[in-house]
Amino acid sequence: MRVKWTLIVASLKMFFREREAVFWTFFLPFFMIFLFGFVKFDQPARIQVGVVNEAGTQADSFLAALRGVKGLLIVQGSRDAEMHELQQGERELVLVIPANFPEDNRLQTYSSDAKEREAQVATLLIKQVANEAILARAGRRGVTLQAQAVNARHLTYLDFLVPGILAMSIMQMGIFGVAFVFVDLKKRGILKRLRVTPINPNDFILAQVFTRLVILMLQISLLVAAGVIFFHFHFVGNMFYLFLLGVLGAIVFLAMGFALAGVSKNEDQVAPLANLITLPMTLLSGVFFSRTHLPRVVYAITDLFPLTYLADGMRSVAVEGAGLMHVAPQLIGLSAWSVLSCILAVKMFRWE
Repeated sequence: MRVKWTLIVASLKMFFREREAVFWTFFLPFFMIFLFGFVKFDQPARIQVGVVNEAGTQADSFLAALRGVKGLLIVQGSRDAEMHELQQGERELVLVIPANFPEDNRLQTYSSDAKEREAQVATLLIKQVANEAILARAGRRGVTLQAQAVNARHLTYLDFLVPGILAMSIMQMGIFGVAFVFVDLKKRGILKRLRVTPINPNDFILAQVFTRLVILMLQISLLVAAGVIFFHFHFVGNMFYLFLLGVLGAIVFLAMGFALAGVSKNEDQVAPLANLITLPMTLLSGVFFSRTHLPRVVYAITDLFPLTYLADGMRSVAVEGAGLMHVAPQLIGLSAWSVLSCILAVKMFRWE
C-alpha cells in the first residue's frame, strides 16, 4: 500500500506540473461555459409536443398528420409521464386526444408557462392540422381546443449546457489525457524500463487511473459550483449520483485512451485517432445543442454514443433531480460501454 500511495502522490504531482493538462482540464470548460453562456440558444428548432392518445387507432391519421409538421416534435406517452415532462420543462405543450375522437372534437392542451410563445405556436399548428387534415374533410365542425397553463421550471440554456460540458470534459480527460501521456511514456521507453523495476506495472496504471478519478471529482465540484454562483445554474440533483455517473463515464473513456495509446507509436498517430472518436460525439451527443435538431436516423444512432448516455444522465440528475432508477438506461449503457472499452484496452495496450 505504501508503494501504491507513493505512486498516486507522484502521479498527482506529475499532472499538476503539466500546465497544458491543467489548462485543458479546468480552464477550457470554464471558458466554454463563459462563451456559450451569453449566447441565447433556448429556442428549439422543433417544438416538443407530448401526446396522450386515449382514442387508440381512431387517432392514427391525425397523429400522422401532426408528425408531418416540420415545426413539431411529437412524443407519445401516458398522461402522468407527459405531464411530468411538461413540468420539468422537457415539453412545450401536452395534447390529450379524447377516447371518442373524432366524434368528440374537444382536444385538451396543457401548456408550459415558462415557454408561452412556443406553446402558442404549437397550439395554432395543432388546430390547423385538426381542422384541415381531419375534421374539415369529414364535414364536421371545427375542432375545439381547451387550453390550460401549467407551472413549469424556467430552465435556461446554461442548465442544458453545464452538464454537457461536464460530460465532454470527462471524455477529453479520459481519451486525450491518457492517450497522449502514455504514448509519450512509451515513445521515451519509460514504460519498457518500468517493467524491469521492482514496481508492479499494474500499480503504476492503477495510480494513473486513481489520479484522474480524483481530478474528475474536483472538476465536477468546481464546475457545478461555478455554474451555480456565477451563471445561476439551477442545480437540484444529488452530487453523489453525479459523481457515480462521472466515474462510470471516466472508466469508459479512460479505457478508450489506453486502447488508443496501445495502437499508436507517437503523437502524430494518436491525435487523428482521438479526434476521430471524440469529435463526432462532441457535435452529435447533445453537449451544446439539443439532439432534437438532428434528423431521426442520426438521432437514433447517437442514442448509442457513450457521451450521449453520460450527458443525458448527468443532465437528468443535475437539472431534473433524477434518482438512479430514472437514469437506469444511461447507467446500463455506460456499463455496457465500460465492459467493451476495457476488453479493447486489455487487448490493444502495449508497454513498448
